[in-house]
Amino acid sequence: MTWTIGADIGGTFADFVALESESGRLVTLKVLTTPDDPGKDVGEGLRRLAGEGIDADSVERFVHGTTIGVNTIIQRRGATVALFTTAGFTDILELARLRMPNPYSLFCERPPPLVPREHVFGVHERMSAEGETLLVPEARDVAQAVAAARAAGCVGIVISFLHAWRNPAHERDVAAMITSIDPTLAVFCASGVWPAIREYERTSTAVLNAYVHPRIAAYLERVESELKEAGIAAPLLLTTSAGGTMSAAQGRRDCVGMLLSGTASGVVGAGVVARTAGVHAALTLDMGGTSADVALLRDGAPSYTAGIEIGLYPLATTTVAVASSGQGGGSIAWIDGQGVLQVGPQSAGSTPGPACFGRGGEAFTVTDAALLCGILGHGKLGFGAIAPQPALAEQAARPIAERLGLPLAALAEGVLDVAISGMLIPIEQLLARAGAHASELTLIPFGGAGPMLAAQLAETAGMRRVLVPASPGTLCALGALTAAIRRDAMRTVLLPLEDESWSLMLKTLDELSVEAVETVTAMAGAGETEIRRAADLRYRGQSFEIAVPFDEDTDLESLAATFHAEHERQFGHAEPGAPLQVVSLRVFAARPAPPLTLPRRAGRPHAPRTLGQTPIRLGGQTRQATLLSRTDLDPGAQFAGPAIVVQPDCTVLVPPGWMAMIDELGNIDMERP
Repeated sequence: MTWTIGADIGGTFADFVALESESGRLVTLKVLTTPDDPGKDVGEGLRRLAGEGIDADSVERFVHGTTIGVNTIIQRRGATVALFTTAGFTDILELARLRMPNPYSLFCERPPPLVPREHVFGVHERMSAEGETLLVPEARDVAQAVAAARAAGCVGIVISFLHAWRNPAHERDVAAMITSIDPTLAVFCASGVWPAIREYERTSTAVLNAYVHPRIAAYLERVESELKEAGIAAPLLLTTSAGGTMSAAQGRRDCVGMLLSGTASGVVGAGVVARTAGVHAALTLDMGGTSADVALLRDGAPSYTAGIEIGLYPLATTTVAVASSGQGGGSIAWIDGQGVLQVGPQSAGSTPGPACFGRGGEAFTVTDAALLCGILGHGKLGFGAIAPQPALAEQAARPIAERLGLPLAALAEGVLDVAISGMLIPIEQLLARAGAHASELTLIPFGGAGPMLAAQLAETAGMRRVLVPASPGTLCALGALTAAIRRDAMRTVLLPLEDESWSLMLKTLDELSVEAVETVTAMAGAGETEIRRAADLRYRGQSFEIAVPFDEDTDLESLAATFHAEHERQFGHAEPGAPLQVVSLRVFAARPAPPLTLPRRAGRPHAPRTLGQTPIRLGGQTRQATLLSRTDLDPGAQFAGPAIVVQPDCTVLVPPGWMAMIDELGNIDMERP
């Protein structure tokens, strides 16, 4: 009997899923996170799993996702690092793209760079745009910059030189010089982190990597220590922002590759649910304690993107395409300067947490509002970790209610409405970019708070179907179990899409394939590896490009035709006669995870056993809702809203006008006529 364990550390809870490979038995649990002592929550989860009869010697795979990297950036708690640039280009982080974060606000400000100007040092070197050396960096120049960086207390150095994406020789030479001067300094070449054109984005990505490196390295050491203490010999695997996994050794260097690890693994888990249930077009909703993240799935596969922002800092690496808003279960309600009720992005997290948790929190949150509306409060939360207290929620709500002149119940419902409105913004943006319409999508909610508001969000957005997985509160951890070991490689080429470029394109793709496969083999050992290729194309003169698949039988004409068709689909127009440019070539290599089969049980239509009726505040009035336990809902069970389904990892709300049925997989399939 062997087990695989998936763990996902969120803003409020740490989720664990253990799968017994022979029988398909799943064990799930949640523990409160320990942000002041990262890694302690992993040890607690492992001890709880041992109490469920999981023998440490039988664990053959442990996959872990965490928010420690992205939280380090948002909270600005990263390392003090220096940036070495080409002399004359030391203002690259301040200049950025000369765009304001919010063009509709006269008062918005860009966040200060993660590397302050006094920690940026110019090195006299120069590489041409064609990759030819014009000025060789001198050791004396580098030594002076290193001395200044050490005097400023810097523990790491990022090297980002002009045109190093074309030829990284100068970055590598300077890195060797720095290491010879001071081996204790962590050194990162921007061309090694992500060798892409666009100096600012490439530099920003490398800075993010160096900024989070010490905390991530220390955290991984702590997690490996917890695994060792628990007697688990399986190597530590980390979920990546691209929906795959990598080794802990790789993660110590490729820190930016795991910034969105938990978010991406949740989308992967939802993809498993969608494929198994036969859902072809879906929108995922991951609502935890801090944020609500949405992504599109086509036949269970997510879309990918590059160039998203983490805390308004560009990240150029490949990630699962996710749009986020600051509305989670722990998001705080507040009144702005104009007297308008707002929700988020500030969050109470797990410490101190929502007021009703009784852990010292005084702010009124989405969770407190759901409790006062009667949606929550029918059992403990997070596998028994929290017993919500309505009196504490009322105490936190009273100051806001008095300022707005609202009864507590009206305020609570208003907070939920505002939170739902905030989630609509990234949904509409995501659908607009993808050329999709809400009516053709099924909403798949997960996370501790997703199923609580999913149907109301779907109704507001124009979706008519919601599919709630059997264990939505731990779906991110389940997704970690199904993620393949993956390595992405890319290279900017800037070639015209012409016959003369074709042989060089094929040669570059072959080189990238070898690089990606070698990295996967180093992480996973020998074995068959899946390889996929793509080309980033644009019309000559455009600023942005579209990734187009590059299969084994792709030729120049079919590649161009695919680009034109995709441009037409995304933007409503195409110019088949216009010249095309290949900006970058991409390859990803993957070693699939062991297959995960979700159990099915045949059922027959029937009315489920209920726990009675409970008052609930919806639509400006109090009404009676049917109360049900998820453990009593067998396949074929049917019931109408309003209804509340309670289970250890979350609470599911079925609003009035919605019908619900339990399918063969144990999903709650809700539809609105």
